[in-house]
Amino acid sequence: MKPRRPTVHIADKPTVYVDTLQKLEELAAQLRAVSRVAFDTEFLREVQYWPQLELVQLATDELLAVVDYRAVPTLEPLVEILTDESILKVAHAARQDLEIIYHLTRRVPRPLFDTQVAAALVGLGGQVGYANLVERVLGVPLKKSQTLTNWAQRPLTEAQFAYALDDVRYLLPLHDELAPQLAALKREAWFAREMEHLAEPRRYALVDPQEAWRNVKGASTLAPSDLAVLQAVAAWRERVARAHNRALPLILRDEALLAIARRKPRSKSALRRIRGVHQWTLAHLADELLEVVQKAASLPREQWPRYERGRRPLTEDEQALVRLMAAWVRVRAQEKQVDPSLLATEDDLARLLLAYEEGKHERQPLLQDWRRDVVGAELLALLEGRAALRWDQHQGRFVLVEVG
Repeated sequence: MKPRRPTVHIADKPTVYVDTLQKLEELAAQLRAVSRVAFDTEFLREVQYWPQLELVQLATDELLAVVDYRAVPTLEPLVEILTDESILKVAHAARQDLEIIYHLTRRVPRPLFDTQVAAALVGLGGQVGYANLVERVLGVPLKKSQTLTNWAQRPLTEAQFAYALDDVRYLLPLHDELAPQLAALKREAWFAREMEHLAEPRRYALVDPQEAWRNVKGASTLAPSDLAVLQAVAAWRERVARAHNRALPLILRDEALLAIARRKPRSKSALRRIRGVHQWTLAHLADELLEVVQKAASLPREQWPRYERGRRPLTEDEQALVRLMAAWVRVRAQEKQVDPSLLATEDDLARLLLAYEEGKHERQPLLQDWRRDVVGAELLALLEGRAALRWDQHQGRFVLVEVG
């Protein structure tokens, strides 16, 4: 899709600043009559476990609104709109916005139109940013002066307010441009499936504290006897972080978790010698942490968790095959004018290859939904020997040919 050449004019709209329940209810009453609404959020997360929601911005064809989350007692009137399945919700790179709303309400807004996903499917590149997309599609350059602003300050400055509104001002015009492109390319079903995945509540569920150790970088380097301590301390860190609303590194950094699992400290002085143990933890929770360590260190072997090493390393021949498969993915991506990573990464291809060798490939993402139709079935034919790739010197690219 080519970017729009002339700069599009976005007409001014009435702007509402919502800082009371009455205003929120009045806004919700207006929104009930619309067929679509754009939304975005501003939040802080640097030092908290839970993202600190500050603003919710909204746009319809008739108005713009900023809801001050800290000024209203509840978001429920707005949540009813965001979860009303008769109203389309338009957002850009919506995952974090959906996560915040889910953890506040245990509901995910739907139906969705994510302009970043739509852009990828019409050939504008994967993971394109909002400002970049607005300029490329609508011809409107956006200021980025408030990217690192402190959204917790009140009152908001005029620059902050304008920036927050710009984050939703152009979403409906983007929808107007991108939706017809999806239809023209017959990719509406592809897009709908991606939106179904994005709106699955399980994507936003909290990690089970007992499984948190699996996400610790470097866990695979520990001896089996150390894993019980890692599991217990990682679970403890997760629970403490939630209870005190502190970011995980402000309890214990990952390198401290590994060191504690190896050394199994028995005293505060031993704990102080470990880098990455936050001073707040030493001052308030050292005794509790030491108790967790010692209890886990005394567990019998049969209660030690097992670290699943993940997929085995590829042989040189398998690596070569994955590169060949990736070449075919690039051919198909070029034909479809989409970013190759939207179809499959090399990691996806490696997982498909290893799953095929184990006879467990049918549930691989590449063999599901639209990706199977576009490229997955052909990759499976390559693996099964029913097809081969041949270099076509006239086209300057690989072509797929049937074997036998």
